[in-house]
Amino acid sequence: MSQSIQPLHQFLLDRFTASELRQIVTFHYPDVGPRLPGESMSHAELCMQLCTALDRLGLIDGTLFALLERERPRFRPEIDRLRRHFDAADSGHAASVSTSDQLLVAFVAANPLRLPALRLAEEAKAIEDKLRGTSNRFRFQWSWGAGPDDLLDAVVAASPDVLHFAGHGGKNGALLLQTADGATHPVLPEALASLIAARPRRPRLVVLNCCYSAILANALRPHVDAVVGMRDEVDDDAARQFAVQLYRALAQRDSLTTAFDTARAALQVHNLPADHLPQLSLRNSVDPARYRLF
Repeated sequence: MSQSIQPLHQFLLDRFTASELRQIVTFHYPDVGPRLPGESMSHAELCMQLCTALDRLGLIDGTLFALLERERPRFRPEIDRLRRHFDAADSGHAASVSTSDQLLVAFVAANPLRLPALRLAEEAKAIEDKLRGTSNRFRFQWSWGAGPDDLLDAVVAASPDVLHFAGHGGKNGALLLQTADGATHPVLPEALASLIAARPRRPRLVVLNCCYSAILANALRPHVDAVVGMRDEVDDDAARQFAVQLYRALAQRDSLTTAFDTARAALQVHNLPADHLPQLSLRNSVDPARYRLF
């Protein structure tokens, strides 16, 4: 999902209940219904999947905004701002603040349909909340239901300072992306390492918040300053909590060592027995006790 979808996600999350959104989809967007998560998924995940489906089907348009106005007329000024936001993005003239001194965090998320459902939207929102109060030192860009082209966009087009993957990992260290129909698309460690090595501007930090990702972290270590991976299978709650606390500490200008150790300690505070799983891999020339993202 492009970064421009974020305001729509927040509007739906704040202004509609899950049952209201499902009813709207049933009556107005029947082709979208099969793409949505089951009833057990969180409201945030439902909103994220709905935005992703509307985006990929080209349905974020005047018809959608007219429907939102009919459903929530008292929020018309807010909907008008959404309309202008997407009109500007389509014309290539979206207003933006200077980003020369901001760090870009590219959050790439994938959850193939046949694999256990993860609360990835909650992870992204919690991380963004931690970064939001940092005087705009960070920009946060989301990509949902990510396939190979989305990963390429995140690495090649966005050139982020921090590349974060959230989702499933294979026992061979592969990232498990997804195809357009929700099937699994593995990306082997050597493939991602080759991609990043080929780029003139590489991420400074890569966070692989998925199972068995230490294998991939070791493959990336020669090409980036630092990589965080998981040594084994990791529970969804533990992975999410670790990531949120890692970014909280980084946003406070902590060193990489301090941020990493703080995130591991937070797992103990939350009684999540997973603090042995995160692994920090560093390029040989990097001193983690002195290294800061900015």
